[in-house]
Amino acid sequence: MRRLLFVLCLLFTLPVMATGLLDSRPSATLGAINNSADFLPVREAFKLNLIDSTPETIKLRFVPTEGYYLYRHRFAFKTEPADIALGTAQLPAGEQKHDEYFGDVEVYHGILDVDIPRPTNDQRPFTLVVSYQGCADKGLCYPPETERLSIAGTPGPTATESTNAPATSWNWRDLALFFLAGLGLTFTPCVLPMLPILSGVVLRGQVGGLRGFSLSLAYVLPMAACFALLGALMGMFGAQLNLQARLQSVWVLVPFALFFGVFALAMFGVFELKLPQAISNRLDRVANRTQGGSLWGAAVLGVVSSLLVSPCVSAPLAG
Repeated sequence: MRRLLFVLCLLFTLPVMATGLLDSRPSATLGAINNSADFLPVREAFKLNLIDSTPETIKLRFVPTEGYYLYRHRFAFKTEPADIALGTAQLPAGEQKHDEYFGDVEVYHGILDVDIPRPTNDQRPFTLVVSYQGCADKGLCYPPETERLSIAGTPGPTATESTNAPATSWNWRDLALFFLAGLGLTFTPCVLPMLPILSGVVLRGQVGGLRGFSLSLAYVLPMAACFALLGALMGMFGAQLNLQARLQSVWVLVPFALFFGVFALAMFGVFELKLPQAISNRLDRVANRTQGGSLWGAAVLGVVSSLLVSPCVSAPLAG
């Protein structure tokens, strides 16, 4: 009788012991969920966040916990309602891995950002259905998981915005005001002293006539082109390179201060700055042969003048 009771108790306890042993062993079977504390729940192992939603793109971020990875080919993105068509999701290249179930695949261990293009002609709100699947490095593979994210709609341009849009464009009145402002800046104390100097160097005493007009044009056009080129370069690279802050650095200010200090000492007669005799004689011969100035000389002087007077006129025009 005792043996019979012992056998019956053993038969009842064996299934319980077997269940405990199986639960404590990590399973590598695809889709098997392990209740052991060694593995996180799927949404804690793979955290999905909506980073940004613009009229053009939806940006998602997956953050796998350390020791977990996502399959690249198991991502799927759908919409509810289904008539809103999304573009192809932009996924970066993953790590190469030979998987027991899928063969050679790409996986993601670290933070993963996914960009999904939105339809430009349909800005209704919708629900984004995101499907993904991942595994743990210890051997547990989760079944495919699905999450839903609410994507807000983007309103189209209102009538007020459409009416006010042309106001930001240029018109003849603005151009005329800038022209008058530039003309007025010519008579500022910074620019006005240069007029007799430039007249003497460019025209060389030959005033009026076609020659004077040609020299003036040769001076003004390169100066305007230089201003336009400098403005375009500052517009393209000024903010990106942070030139304003770079020009305020010690490495720029100290050399310029020394440069002006040396020239100030020369003006006070401490020493004399002059070109070598050979270069000076050659320049004098060229200047003497040129009557009324040269077109190339006027053009070069126009470019140099734009660099000299730009600190005087750029700030007021820029506002």
